Amino acid sequence: MELNNNNLKELIEVHCSKKGYTEYDYEEFITYTFLIHNKSDNGIRAIKGEVVFNNIFDEKIQSMSFVYDQPIKAGGKVTWNATTEYNPYRSEDRALRDKDLKDIKLIWNPEKVILQNGSTLG
Repeated sequence: MELNNNNLKELIEVHCSKKGYTEYDYEEFITYTFLIHNKSDNGIRAIKGEVVFNNIFDEKIQSMSFVYDQPIKAGGKVTWNATTEYNPYRSEDRALRDKDLKDIKLIWNPEKVILQNGSTLG
């Protein structure tokens, strides 16, 4: 499956398999485990995009910038652990932290892909 600008979303799949919460050094974080699947025939050097967390009614809870800059071989799958700062005074942060993953619809919006050969899409 060849990569092109029109089908980045289908060729690079991103799913959230786990969401949690942790405190470290007096700071609070929402934690995520993302599964990234390169469904193309090309090795990927880095991907950039946005992940939107919606509720079950497709209403936006919150979004986050998504940058993964490790190689993903053609057809490969990787797991990536990420965090965002949690601010208890922001209603979006509270809603995302308190929502069960089964009640969240994740929307993956890829912006740019850098292939192993140096070419860029997006």
